[in-house]
Amino acid sequence: MSDVDPDLSGTRPVVSTSQAASVLVFGNVLATLADVVVPLLIVRLTGKHEVATLMSLLLVYNTVALVVLTGFPQVLTYFLPGRPRTERAAITRRVVRLVMGLGVIATGLLFLLGASSEALFSALSWVDEGQRTDISPLMLVSLVALGDLPARLLPNLLVAEHRPRVAAGYGALRSLGVSIATALPVALGYGPWTVGAALVGVAVFQLAFLAWQMHRLYGDVPPSPAPLAARELFRFAMPLGITDIVSLLNNKFDAYLILFIFSDAAFADYRAGGWQIPIVTQVPYMVGTALAPRLVILFGAGKAHEAIALWRESIGKVALLTVPVTLVFVVAADDAVQVLFGPEYARSADVLRWYALLGVGRVAAFGTVIVAAGRPRLVMRAAALSLLSNVAISLPLLWWLGFIGPAMGTFLAFVPMVFYYCWCIARASGLRFREIFPLVAYAKVLAVALVGVAAALVFRANVDWTAGWAFSAQFVIVLGTFAAVGSAVGIITRADWSFMGGWLRLRMLRR
Repeated sequence: MSDVDPDLSGTRPVVSTSQAASVLVFGNVLATLADVVVPLLIVRLTGKHEVATLMSLLLVYNTVALVVLTGFPQVLTYFLPGRPRTERAAITRRVVRLVMGLGVIATGLLFLLGASSEALFSALSWVDEGQRTDISPLMLVSLVALGDLPARLLPNLLVAEHRPRVAAGYGALRSLGVSIATALPVALGYGPWTVGAALVGVAVFQLAFLAWQMHRLYGDVPPSPAPLAARELFRFAMPLGITDIVSLLNNKFDAYLILFIFSDAAFADYRAGGWQIPIVTQVPYMVGTALAPRLVILFGAGKAHEAIALWRESIGKVALLTVPVTLVFVVAADDAVQVLFGPEYARSADVLRWYALLGVGRVAAFGTVIVAAGRPRLVMRAAALSLLSNVAISLPLLWWLGFIGPAMGTFLAFVPMVFYYCWCIARASGLRFREIFPLVAYAKVLAVALVGVAAALVFRANVDWTAGWAFSAQFVIVLGTFAAVGSAVGIITRADWSFMGGWLRLRMLRR
């Protein structure tokens, strides 16, 4: 991941792909450190009813926001690289105006959902009124969309303009703001309505930050007609938007099943178990975002082999981090839940375990490659098939196994979809199927990581430690064994250790 993205317009600083990825991941680390604290504080400071309300508000808001956004952030990733600065400015301004209009639509939809929440749950829920989750604060939270939706363009815009450090900094600031806006009112004893008001304040900051960055990027560029009409932008964005919608529904289908079928306490348990492992679960997508401009240029130049080689290399490096860390939570899920959420959330452990298994396989952003190759409709088709598979598997498992069924179904539906996504990439790139995913390299990483898992299982079966000490020991055993064995057999190279050392010294921020 050391290729440099050439600046075809001659106006932007050259930033290596690996540096962009490193900076974005570092920013995500800072952002995630704040994000991790919020659910832990909410769980520790409030009861399950309040936990369910706050988690459901975030779930519904993010669903509606993504549905309305219709893939416009990816439009910037695809259309900006390689264009003159005047054209980039015109395209970005048009996209921002369109998304601000979409923010108004999202606000209206969210307000209606909040206002009709009682009737909605009466029609869909299977539990008594006193056990239902309350989403009426959406009427206030709806205002967040006015600032948040336009600001969601920023990461893609800043990466396309070769400003990954600003993108990382913005992500950290936004996450910190959302974390404080959520956790502080809860810590002071206030409820979801106060949290909603605080989130509106964060959205105002987001909108102001977007305006500031637009001024920095294009303030001296006079207004000019965009080379792409709004209709053309929508035509490109709609397949991506539908893909994002289907992907989100696929990822959250299990959560919505629990929300409507089980009680608020069960929903709180499930969402605690669905807690995403800090940092590592987002690394493949952050790396994909950093790679996207380079992939677009390579595919546009007819260099499909080089593009796929770059993507394959990134998978091998990402797997070195994500596979062993997620396996820690597979083997130590019970202890992790005890430490993070307390004994009253014990049944969340199996949900966490299935989500961690899902993370073991998520080592790449598959859709990024297909979009970069100019075939977004293939992504839409794959996402739709993935959702149908999830529904077909999760519903029977829900009836058969109950609470844990949807989480298991989400994992089981993911496995065959990896092969289908690789087939789509092969079709979009014109390469053979076996040239797409680096299966041998991934299998070697997984095999080495499983050595540490076996050692951790033997350890846990022979000790009776408290959850905190047991989890810490298993974490050290799995990662320590992976580091030692991986280095011995050559899976982890000196260059990898050097890269990690530079990353820990924040070298990427000094370039």
